[in-house]
Amino acid sequence: MPPELNGRLDFWNIGYPLGALVYFTALISVMAIAWALWNRSKYWQLGRPNPDVGSWKIRIKVGLRTLLIDSAGHRKFVKHETYPGLMHFLIVWGLLLLFVATTIDAFEFNTEKYLGWHLPTREISLQLELIWDIAGLMLIAGIGMAAYRRYVIRPDRLNTMLENSVLLILLFGQAMSGFVLQSFRMAATELEPSSELYSVESSYWSPFSYVIALGIRGFGFSVQAMESSHFILWWGHAALMTLTFVYAAWRFGPLMHIFVSPINLLLRSSVVRPKGALRPILNMDTIEVFGARDITDLTSKQLLDFDSCTNCGRCQDQCPAWRSGKPLSPRALIQDAKSYMVERAPLLIRDGKDAPPPDVNLIGGFISPEVLWSCTSCRACMEACPVSIEHIDTIIDMRRYLTMEEASVPQTAMDALNSMEQRGHPWRGTQSTRIDWMEGTGSVTMAEDPEHEILLWIGCTSALDGRGQQVAKAMASVLKLADIKYRVLGMEENCTGDPARRLGNEYLYQIMAEQNIEILNNYGVRKILTLCPHCFNTIKNEYPQFGGIFEVVHYTEYVAELL
Repeated sequence: MPPELNGRLDFWNIGYPLGALVYFTALISVMAIAWALWNRSKYWQLGRPNPDVGSWKIRIKVGLRTLLIDSAGHRKFVKHETYPGLMHFLIVWGLLLLFVATTIDAFEFNTEKYLGWHLPTREISLQLELIWDIAGLMLIAGIGMAAYRRYVIRPDRLNTMLENSVLLILLFGQAMSGFVLQSFRMAATELEPSSELYSVESSYWSPFSYVIALGIRGFGFSVQAMESSHFILWWGHAALMTLTFVYAAWRFGPLMHIFVSPINLLLRSSVVRPKGALRPILNMDTIEVFGARDITDLTSKQLLDFDSCTNCGRCQDQCPAWRSGKPLSPRALIQDAKSYMVERAPLLIRDGKDAPPPDVNLIGGFISPEVLWSCTSCRACMEACPVSIEHIDTIIDMRRYLTMEEASVPQTAMDALNSMEQRGHPWRGTQSTRIDWMEGTGSVTMAEDPEHEILLWIGCTSALDGRGQQVAKAMASVLKLADIKYRVLGMEENCTGDPARRLGNEYLYQIMAEQNIEILNNYGVRKILTLCPHCFNTIKNEYPQFGGIFEVVHYTEYVAELL
């Protein structure tokens, strides 16, 4: 091997400028992906502006950290399942390292040829060959694990389609053709004594390729046959790469999440909105449609969610509704919404406001109301999702449409909403028993004496349910023993409105929230102790949306501090 070269000879057996045509195939790939993203962005732009933007500086900072921890580090992938997490890690990092290898190769050649620069990587080219060889092995191992899982283990949550199989075949073809073409090069050069590039020691830095190269030489290939095979494989490898990206762009399938998911991570609402808080309807008096009946009623981020979904099913596995036999599958819901978007968006882009109504509605057609009412809004799906899809916002928006536009609500939910409107709580029975729990506790209401250290927010269940009342009494006794000057609202306490919000009646929720905030502010309340986790979340995370800023502590935390 010439002393000035520490690695393989650029465009060996291909020649230059013929070999430079590979840049044209790369350009085709880039253009295909760019076209697909541009075309798809027209779908996303049909949605309403995303209200959860906030500071871009903070969003980018948090987004980069998330990309490093969750995407690069695969935190969410391995959190619940080791096998698929490791599988995805091997594929992603294998592809990423091989992309880096190709990029370095291109920069080394072009900067040296046209600028006369010798990049530092030239000096460690052989050592880098070891990294690239390992990367190729990682990719092949990951693809093998994926195929075994999808076609042998076949977990229930996986929904295998043709494009999944095509993608695995294309990726495997790229990985193996890369190894084999390099092995033919090594067999014809580094392992061929008659070659000016003969250097057996150099081949050791690519151990897997070296083993294949030994096998090639063992079959007795002539140098000419090895060169011809290398030439065909080299162009075949380039064609496979282009075909993979063109296919991904055409189908806008799972591979496109490589480009879409980082945007989705960057735009996720949890950067500016507490995890437990639902998005409010701020223009209640002027909005044309309550909730979402079409993709134009959803935000651009929600439409982006649909294209970010890889159909992996992690959300489905963690969903308590699905695991208890209810019809809700968060995975299927997002995929069905995506199918509706793909069918509906072209008509809206073409005809605008004059577009005819859909042949099949989003709600009742693609997604059944039973699916929407099965959701507990617990966020398990969102915590499990590695690409920050926000299922709950979409479900609640469709519930809002059913509740406030169509009054199509299950009877039990309707009973709760009616009770909240009439009695101030979601349970059956009169409001007059709300203070029965106070008997014998020595509790004082704010109306009787507003001086306090902390307000004890009882909540509807603890105030009105027989077993719950025992909890309220026990908490009052703890505060009394700790000599804490607490107060309660008594008959002035109403439901926080949380059930109404979760059931889609945002109008009723906002009325109740604003009434409660006014009462609390009038008494100068600053610190609130809650017994109910739902009350805790609502007052702490959702009341600030309407000006209710309070320090809220759950009783478990408070008692722990007292101890």
